[in-house]
Amino acid sequence: MGAFLVWSLVVFAGLLAVPAVSHTNATTTFSLMASSMAFVCMAIAQFMAARPPFIEPLFGGLDRVYHFHRKIGISVLGLILVHYFLTPDFKGLSLTSGLNQLAASAGKYAFYGLSALLVLSIVKIIPKTKIEIPYHLWRYTHRFIGLLFVLVAFHQMFIKRPYDGTALLAVYLNAFAALGILSYAYTQLLPWLRTRSYEVFEVTRHDGATIISARPIGRALKVKPGQFGFLRVLKNGLREPHPFTIAGIEADGVVRFAIKPLGDYTRALRENIAIGDRLKLEGGYGQFNHRRGAKKQIWLAGGIGVTPFLAMARHLRGDEGQDIHMVYCVRDRNEAIGLETFEAQAAKLGNFSFVLHDSAKDGRLDAAKLAAGSAIDPGDADLWFCGPPPLREAIVKGLKELGKKPRRVEFEQFQFR
Repeated sequence: MGAFLVWSLVVFAGLLAVPAVSHTNATTTFSLMASSMAFVCMAIAQFMAARPPFIEPLFGGLDRVYHFHRKIGISVLGLILVHYFLTPDFKGLSLTSGLNQLAASAGKYAFYGLSALLVLSIVKIIPKTKIEIPYHLWRYTHRFIGLLFVLVAFHQMFIKRPYDGTALLAVYLNAFAALGILSYAYTQLLPWLRTRSYEVFEVTRHDGATIISARPIGRALKVKPGQFGFLRVLKNGLREPHPFTIAGIEADGVVRFAIKPLGDYTRALRENIAIGDRLKLEGGYGQFNHRRGAKKQIWLAGGIGVTPFLAMARHLRGDEGQDIHMVYCVRDRNEAIGLETFEAQAAKLGNFSFVLHDSAKDGRLDAAKLAAGSAIDPGDADLWFCGPPPLREAIVKGLKELGKKPRRVEFEQFQFR
Protein backbone atom coordinates (compact mmCIF):
# COMPACT_ATOMS: atom_id res chain seq x y z
CA MET A 1 0.00 0.00 0.00
CA GLY A 2 2.78 2.43 0.89
CA ALA A 3 4.65 1.89 -2.38
CA PHE A 4 1.43 2.25 -4.38
CA LEU A 5 0.59 5.57 -2.72
CA VAL A 6 4.08 6.98 -3.25
CA TRP A 7 4.36 6.02 -6.90
CA SER A 8 0.85 7.35 -7.52
CA LEU A 9 1.85 10.76 -6.15
CA VAL A 10 5.04 10.72 -8.24
CA VAL A 11 3.30 9.70 -11.48
CA PHE A 12 0.59 12.30 -10.89
CA ALA A 13 3.29 15.01 -10.91
CA GLY A 14 4.39 13.77 -14.33
CA LEU A 15 0.82 13.75 -15.61
CA LEU A 16 0.21 17.30 -14.35
CA ALA A 17 3.27 18.45 -16.30
CA VAL A 18 1.75 17.37 -19.61
CA PRO A 19 -1.03 20.01 -19.90
CA ALA A 20 1.26 22.63 -18.34
CA VAL A 21 4.16 22.27 -20.78
CA SER A 22 3.00 20.23 -23.80
CA HIS A 23 2.47 23.42 -25.84
CA THR A 24 6.29 23.74 -26.02
CA ASN A 25 7.94 20.68 -27.60
CA ALA A 26 8.51 17.00 -26.87
CA THR A 27 11.98 17.44 -25.40
CA THR A 28 10.85 20.12 -22.97
CA THR A 29 7.77 18.11 -22.04
CA PHE A 30 9.76 14.97 -21.17
CA SER A 31 12.42 17.01 -19.35
CA LEU A 32 9.92 18.83 -17.14
CA MET A 33 7.90 15.68 -16.54
CA ALA A 34 11.12 14.06 -15.24
CA SER A 35 12.05 17.08 -13.09
CA SER A 36 8.55 17.28 -11.58
CA MET A 37 8.56 13.58 -10.70
CA ALA A 38 12.10 13.83 -9.29
CA PHE A 39 11.09 16.77 -7.10
CA VAL A 40 8.11 14.91 -5.63
CA CYS A 41 10.35 11.87 -5.04
CA MET A 42 12.84 14.05 -3.14
CA ALA A 43 10.13 15.63 -1.01
CA ILE A 44 8.66 12.22 -0.12
CA ALA A 45 12.16 10.93 0.72
CA GLN A 46 12.62 13.83 3.16
CA PHE A 47 9.23 13.05 4.68
CA MET A 48 10.09 9.36 5.10
CA ALA A 49 13.42 10.28 6.71
CA ALA A 50 11.43 12.00 9.48
CA ARG A 51 10.14 8.52 10.45
CA PRO A 52 6.46 9.42 11.04
CA PRO A 53 4.99 6.46 12.96
CA PHE A 54 1.88 6.04 10.80
CA ILE A 55 3.84 5.13 7.65
CA GLU A 56 5.37 1.97 9.17
CA PRO A 57 2.20 -0.16 8.80
CA LEU A 58 1.85 0.99 5.17
CA PHE A 59 5.21 -0.59 4.30
CA GLY A 60 5.38 -3.39 6.87
CA GLY A 61 8.01 -1.85 9.16
CA LEU A 62 10.69 0.84 9.27
CA ASP A 63 13.22 -1.51 7.65
CA ARG A 64 11.07 -1.70 4.53
CA VAL A 65 10.47 2.06 4.68
CA TYR A 66 14.22 2.55 4.38
CA HIS A 67 14.55 -0.02 1.61
CA PHE A 68 11.87 1.85 -0.32
CA HIS A 69 13.62 5.13 0.56
CA ARG A 70 16.67 3.75 -1.24
CA LYS A 71 14.57 2.93 -4.33
CA ILE A 72 13.35 6.52 -4.33
CA GLY A 73 16.96 7.71 -4.29
CA ILE A 74 17.76 5.57 -7.35
CA SER A 75 14.67 6.95 -9.10
CA VAL A 76 15.68 10.54 -8.31
CA LEU A 77 19.14 9.98 -9.77
CA GLY A 78 17.68 8.59 -12.99
CA LEU A 79 15.07 11.35 -13.33
CA ILE A 80 17.44 14.25 -12.71
CA LEU A 81 19.82 12.82 -15.32
CA VAL A 82 16.93 12.80 -17.82
CA HIS A 83 16.13 16.43 -16.93
CA TYR A 84 19.80 17.41 -17.24
CA PHE A 85 20.50 15.81 -20.61
CA LEU A 86 17.11 16.68 -22.17
CA THR A 87 17.63 20.44 -21.99
CA PRO A 88 14.31 22.35 -21.90
CA ASP A 89 13.88 24.81 -24.77
CA PHE A 90 11.02 27.29 -24.45
CA LYS A 91 10.04 30.91 -24.03
CA GLY A 92 8.95 31.01 -20.45
CA LEU A 93 7.80 33.21 -17.61
CA SER A 94 10.16 34.51 -14.94
CA LEU A 95 9.60 36.80 -11.97
CA THR A 96 12.82 38.76 -12.47
CA SER A 97 15.97 38.09 -14.43
CA GLY A 98 17.98 38.21 -11.19
CA LEU A 99 15.90 35.53 -9.46
CA ASN A 100 15.91 33.44 -12.61
CA GLN A 101 19.70 33.55 -12.74
CA LEU A 102 19.99 32.63 -9.06
CA ALA A 103 17.52 29.78 -9.52
CA ALA A 104 19.50 28.49 -12.52
CA SER A 105 22.72 28.51 -10.49
CA ALA A 106 20.99 26.82 -7.54
CA GLY A 107 19.70 24.08 -9.82
CA LYS A 108 23.12 23.50 -11.38
CA TYR A 109 24.95 23.16 -8.07
CA ALA A 110 22.14 21.07 -6.58
CA PHE A 111 22.34 18.70 -9.57
CA TYR A 112 26.07 18.11 -9.11
CA GLY A 113 25.73 17.76 -5.35
CA LEU A 114 22.76 15.40 -5.53
CA SER A 115 24.39 13.25 -8.19
CA ALA A 116 27.48 12.79 -6.02
CA LEU A 117 25.60 12.15 -2.78
CA LEU A 118 23.04 9.82 -4.34
CA VAL A 119 25.79 7.71 -5.90
CA LEU A 120 27.53 7.64 -2.49
CA SER A 121 24.26 6.53 -0.89
CA ILE A 122 23.49 3.85 -3.45
CA VAL A 123 26.98 2.33 -3.73
CA LYS A 124 28.08 0.64 -0.49
CA ILE A 125 31.24 -0.98 -1.84
CA ILE A 126 33.54 0.66 -4.38
CA PRO A 127 33.32 -1.47 -7.58
CA LYS A 128 36.15 -3.96 -8.22
CA THR A 129 37.48 -3.43 -4.70
CA LYS A 130 36.62 -4.66 -1.22
CA ILE A 131 36.54 -1.11 0.10
CA GLU A 132 33.24 -0.40 1.84
CA ILE A 133 32.16 3.20 2.33
CA PRO A 134 32.08 3.69 6.13
CA TYR A 135 28.66 4.05 7.73
CA HIS A 136 29.62 7.26 9.56
CA LEU A 137 30.78 8.88 6.30
CA TRP A 138 27.59 7.85 4.54
CA ARG A 139 25.43 9.13 7.39
CA TYR A 140 27.28 12.46 7.68
CA THR A 141 27.17 13.24 3.95
CA HIS A 142 23.57 12.01 3.63
CA ARG A 143 22.41 14.87 5.84
CA PHE A 144 23.43 17.38 3.13
CA ILE A 145 20.77 15.98 0.78
CA GLY A 146 18.19 17.97 2.76
CA LEU A 147 20.09 21.21 2.16
CA LEU A 148 20.35 20.41 -1.53
CA PHE A 149 16.60 19.80 -1.59
CA VAL A 150 16.12 23.37 -0.33
CA LEU A 151 18.22 24.57 -3.31
CA VAL A 152 16.11 22.47 -5.68
CA ALA A 153 12.92 23.92 -4.16
CA PHE A 154 14.27 27.44 -4.75
CA HIS A 155 15.18 26.42 -8.31
CA GLN A 156 11.76 25.04 -9.20
CA MET A 157 9.93 27.98 -7.62
CA PHE A 158 11.87 30.84 -9.26
CA ILE A 159 13.31 29.42 -12.47
CA LYS A 160 11.79 30.54 -15.75
CA ARG A 161 9.03 28.11 -16.72
CA PRO A 162 6.36 27.72 -19.41
CA TYR A 163 3.43 28.03 -16.97
CA ASP A 164 2.43 30.56 -14.32
CA GLY A 165 2.09 30.16 -10.57
CA THR A 166 -1.63 29.41 -10.74
CA ALA A 167 -1.15 26.21 -12.76
CA LEU A 168 -2.11 23.04 -10.93
CA LEU A 169 1.43 21.71 -11.43
CA ALA A 170 2.91 24.77 -9.68
CA VAL A 171 0.52 24.40 -6.73
CA TYR A 172 1.29 20.67 -6.50
CA LEU A 173 5.05 21.16 -6.52
CA ASN A 174 4.87 24.04 -4.02
CA ALA A 175 2.94 21.79 -1.63
CA PHE A 176 5.67 19.15 -1.86
CA ALA A 177 8.33 21.83 -1.44
CA ALA A 178 6.73 22.79 1.89
CA LEU A 179 6.44 19.10 2.90
CA GLY A 180 10.07 18.40 2.10
CA ILE A 181 11.50 21.49 3.78
CA LEU A 182 9.43 21.04 6.95
CA SER A 183 10.38 17.35 7.07
CA TYR A 184 14.07 18.19 6.75
CA ALA A 185 13.83 20.76 9.53
CA TYR A 186 12.10 18.16 11.70
CA THR A 187 14.82 15.55 11.08
CA GLN A 188 17.41 18.03 12.33
CA LEU A 189 15.41 18.46 15.54
CA LEU A 190 14.74 14.72 15.89
CA PRO A 191 17.61 14.08 18.36
CA TRP A 192 15.91 16.45 20.82
CA LEU A 193 12.23 15.83 20.07
CA ARG A 194 11.93 12.04 20.02
CA THR A 195 14.83 10.66 22.03
CA ARG A 196 14.71 9.57 25.66
CA SER A 197 17.54 9.71 28.18
CA TYR A 198 18.75 6.51 29.86
CA GLU A 199 21.55 5.51 32.23
CA VAL A 200 23.48 2.23 31.98
CA PHE A 201 23.35 0.26 35.24
CA GLU A 202 24.67 -3.11 34.09
CA VAL A 203 27.03 -4.38 31.37
CA THR A 204 27.67 -8.10 30.80
CA ARG A 205 30.09 -9.31 28.15
CA HIS A 206 29.13 -12.81 26.95
CA ASP A 207 30.97 -14.71 24.23
CA GLY A 208 28.09 -14.08 21.82
CA ALA A 209 27.03 -10.55 22.75
CA THR A 210 27.35 -7.56 25.03
CA ILE A 211 24.28 -7.20 27.25
CA ILE A 212 23.55 -3.57 28.14
CA SER A 213 20.85 -2.75 30.71
CA ALA A 214 19.69 0.83 31.17
CA ARG A 215 17.02 2.64 33.18
CA PRO A 216 15.13 5.75 32.03
CA ILE A 217 15.94 9.23 33.27
CA GLY A 218 12.51 10.79 32.99
CA ARG A 219 10.09 9.49 30.36
CA ALA A 220 10.61 5.94 29.10
CA LEU A 221 10.40 4.65 25.55
CA LYS A 222 7.11 3.24 24.31
CA VAL A 223 8.24 -0.12 22.95
CA LYS A 224 6.56 -3.40 22.06
CA PRO A 225 8.37 -6.75 22.29
CA GLY A 226 10.17 -7.43 19.01
CA GLN A 227 10.74 -3.78 18.15
CA PHE A 228 14.07 -1.99 17.77
CA GLY A 229 15.39 1.43 18.66
CA PHE A 230 18.20 3.79 17.74
CA LEU A 231 20.92 3.91 20.40
CA ARG A 232 23.75 6.36 20.90
CA VAL A 233 26.09 6.73 23.85
CA LEU A 234 26.99 10.21 25.10
CA LYS A 235 30.67 9.34 25.00
CA ASN A 236 33.47 10.09 22.54
CA GLY A 237 33.49 7.62 19.67
CA LEU A 238 30.02 6.25 20.46
CA ARG A 239 27.74 9.22 19.74
CA GLU A 240 26.62 7.99 16.33
CA PRO A 241 23.08 6.50 16.51
CA HIS A 242 22.75 2.86 15.41
CA PRO A 243 19.66 0.62 15.24
CA PHE A 244 19.51 -2.36 17.62
CA THR A 245 16.69 -4.71 18.54
CA ILE A 246 15.56 -4.32 22.13
CA ALA A 247 16.08 -7.66 23.85
CA GLY A 248 14.16 -6.83 27.02
CA ILE A 249 11.54 -4.37 28.19
CA GLU A 250 10.41 -4.08 31.79
CA ALA A 251 7.31 -2.44 33.23
CA ASP A 252 9.44 0.21 34.96
CA GLY A 253 10.98 1.31 31.64
CA VAL A 254 14.24 -0.64 31.94
CA VAL A 255 15.52 -1.83 28.55
CA ARG A 256 18.17 -4.36 27.60
CA PHE A 257 20.17 -4.64 24.40
CA ALA A 258 22.13 -7.71 23.29
CA ILE A 259 24.72 -6.48 20.79
CA LYS A 260 27.15 -8.71 18.95
CA PRO A 261 30.56 -7.11 18.19
CA LEU A 262 30.49 -7.47 14.40
CA GLY A 263 31.77 -4.09 13.18
CA ASP A 264 33.86 -1.12 14.25
CA TYR A 265 31.07 0.54 16.21
CA THR A 266 29.82 -2.57 18.00
CA ARG A 267 33.38 -3.58 18.91
CA ALA A 268 34.07 -0.10 20.28
CA LEU A 269 30.79 -0.28 22.18
CA ARG A 270 31.80 -3.60 23.77
CA GLU A 271 35.19 -2.22 24.81
CA ASN A 272 34.10 1.20 26.09
CA ILE A 273 30.53 1.04 27.41
CA ALA A 274 30.45 1.30 31.20
CA ILE A 275 28.04 1.54 34.13
CA GLY A 276 26.91 5.12 34.57
CA ASP A 277 27.13 6.04 30.87
CA ARG A 278 24.24 8.10 29.53
CA LEU A 279 22.33 6.91 26.47
CA LYS A 280 19.96 8.58 24.05
CA LEU A 281 17.35 6.13 22.74
CA GLU A 282 14.69 6.53 20.08
CA GLY A 283 11.96 4.01 19.31
CA GLY A 284 10.30 1.66 19.18
CA TYR A 285 10.15 0.83 15.53
CA GLY A 286 9.27 -2.25 13.54
CA GLN A 287 6.31 -4.56 12.98
CA PHE A 288 8.01 -7.77 14.15
CA ASN A 289 5.49 -8.88 16.77
CA HIS A 290 4.03 -12.38 17.01
CA ARG A 291 0.63 -11.14 18.20
CA ARG A 292 -0.30 -10.21 14.63
CA GLY A 293 0.62 -13.71 13.42
CA ALA A 294 -1.23 -17.01 13.03
CA LYS A 295 -2.35 -19.40 15.76
CA LYS A 296 0.57 -21.72 14.98
CA GLN A 297 4.06 -20.27 14.72
CA ILE A 298 7.64 -21.45 14.40
CA TRP A 299 10.25 -18.97 15.61
CA LEU A 300 13.70 -19.45 14.10
CA ALA A 301 16.60 -17.39 15.46
CA GLY A 302 20.06 -17.44 13.94
CA GLY A 303 22.84 -16.16 16.21
CA ILE A 304 22.25 -12.63 17.45
CA GLY A 305 18.90 -12.73 15.65
CA VAL A 306 17.59 -14.12 18.92
CA THR A 307 17.07 -10.62 20.37
CA PRO A 308 13.47 -9.94 19.24
CA PHE A 309 12.44 -13.46 20.28
CA LEU A 310 14.01 -12.94 23.69
CA ALA A 311 11.85 -9.87 24.25
CA MET A 312 8.72 -11.61 22.93
CA ALA A 313 9.29 -14.82 24.92
CA ARG A 314 9.67 -12.87 28.16
CA HIS A 315 6.18 -11.43 27.67
CA LEU A 316 4.40 -14.72 26.91
CA ARG A 317 1.72 -15.57 29.45
CA GLY A 318 0.22 -18.69 27.92
CA ASP A 319 -3.12 -17.07 27.12
CA GLU A 320 -2.20 -15.71 23.68
CA GLY A 321 -4.25 -18.30 21.78
CA GLN A 322 -1.08 -19.18 19.84
CA ASP A 323 1.07 -22.32 19.80
CA ILE A 324 4.74 -21.43 19.38
CA HIS A 325 7.77 -23.62 18.76
CA MET A 326 11.14 -21.89 18.86
CA VAL A 327 14.45 -23.04 17.39
CA TYR A 328 17.58 -21.13 18.38
CA CYS A 329 20.50 -21.90 16.07
CA VAL A 330 24.03 -21.07 17.25
CA ARG A 331 27.49 -22.05 16.05
CA ASP A 332 28.43 -23.08 19.59
CA ARG A 333 26.42 -23.31 22.80
CA ASN A 334 28.77 -20.83 24.46
CA GLU A 335 27.46 -18.11 22.12
CA ALA A 336 23.84 -18.60 23.19
CA ILE A 337 22.22 -15.85 25.25
CA GLY A 338 18.94 -15.88 27.16
CA LEU A 339 18.75 -19.67 27.43
CA GLU A 340 17.42 -19.47 30.97
CA THR A 341 14.49 -17.32 29.76
CA PHE A 342 13.52 -19.67 26.92
CA GLU A 343 13.91 -22.82 29.01
CA ALA A 344 11.94 -21.38 31.93
CA GLN A 345 9.10 -20.27 29.65
CA ALA A 346 9.02 -23.65 27.89
CA ALA A 347 8.79 -25.43 31.27
CA LYS A 348 6.06 -23.11 32.53
CA LEU A 349 3.84 -22.51 29.49
CA GLY A 350 1.84 -25.08 27.61
CA ASN A 351 1.82 -23.12 24.36
CA PHE A 352 5.60 -22.60 24.04
CA SER A 353 8.32 -25.16 23.26
CA PHE A 354 12.00 -24.54 22.76
CA VAL A 355 14.97 -26.25 21.07
CA LEU A 356 18.60 -25.11 20.99
CA HIS A 357 20.43 -26.19 17.84
CA ASP A 358 24.16 -26.32 18.57
CA SER A 359 25.78 -26.50 15.13
CA ALA A 360 29.13 -27.59 16.56
CA LYS A 361 27.44 -30.70 17.97
CA ASP A 362 24.31 -31.16 15.84
CA GLY A 363 25.68 -30.16 12.44
CA ARG A 364 24.30 -27.58 10.07
CA LEU A 365 20.61 -26.77 10.51
CA ASP A 366 18.54 -27.51 7.42
CA ALA A 367 14.85 -27.72 6.61
CA ALA A 368 14.64 -31.48 7.22
CA LYS A 369 16.12 -31.13 10.73
CA LEU A 370 13.86 -28.18 11.48
CA ALA A 371 10.74 -30.06 10.41
CA ALA A 372 11.71 -33.32 12.16
CA GLY A 373 12.46 -31.59 15.47
CA SER A 374 9.53 -29.21 15.48
CA ALA A 375 6.50 -29.68 17.69
CA ILE A 376 4.47 -27.89 15.00
CA ASP A 377 4.17 -28.85 11.33
CA PRO A 378 5.84 -26.01 9.37
CA GLY A 379 3.24 -26.37 6.62
CA ASP A 380 0.49 -25.40 9.05
CA ALA A 381 2.32 -22.48 10.63
CA ASP A 382 3.86 -19.06 10.15
CA LEU A 383 7.65 -18.95 10.15
CA TRP A 384 9.05 -15.99 12.10
CA PHE A 385 12.72 -15.57 11.30
CA CYS A 386 15.54 -13.32 12.48
CA GLY A 387 19.14 -14.05 11.52
CA PRO A 388 21.41 -14.31 8.47
CA PRO A 389 19.48 -14.08 5.16
CA PRO A 390 21.24 -17.14 3.65
CA LEU A 391 19.90 -19.30 6.51
CA ARG A 392 16.38 -17.99 5.94
CA GLU A 393 16.57 -18.59 2.19
CA ALA A 394 17.92 -22.12 2.62
CA ILE A 395 15.28 -23.08 5.20
CA VAL A 396 12.36 -21.65 3.21
CA LYS A 397 13.58 -23.31 0.00
CA GLY A 398 14.11 -26.62 1.81
CA LEU A 399 10.66 -26.59 3.43
CA LYS A 400 9.07 -25.88 0.07
CA GLU A 401 10.89 -28.88 -1.43
CA LEU A 402 9.65 -31.04 1.47
CA GLY A 403 6.07 -29.96 0.78
CA LYS A 404 5.96 -28.07 4.08
CA LYS A 405 6.03 -24.48 2.85
CA PRO A 406 5.06 -22.13 5.71
CA ARG A 407 1.84 -20.21 5.34
CA ARG A 408 3.71 -16.96 5.80
CA VAL A 409 7.34 -15.99 6.40
CA GLU A 410 7.91 -12.94 8.62
CA PHE A 411 11.31 -11.26 8.81
CA GLU A 412 12.90 -7.84 8.91
CA GLN A 413 15.45 -6.49 6.44
CA PHE A 414 17.68 -5.01 9.09
CA GLN A 415 19.76 -2.68 6.91
CA PHE A 416 19.25 1.05 6.72
CA ARG A 417 21.47 2.27 3.88
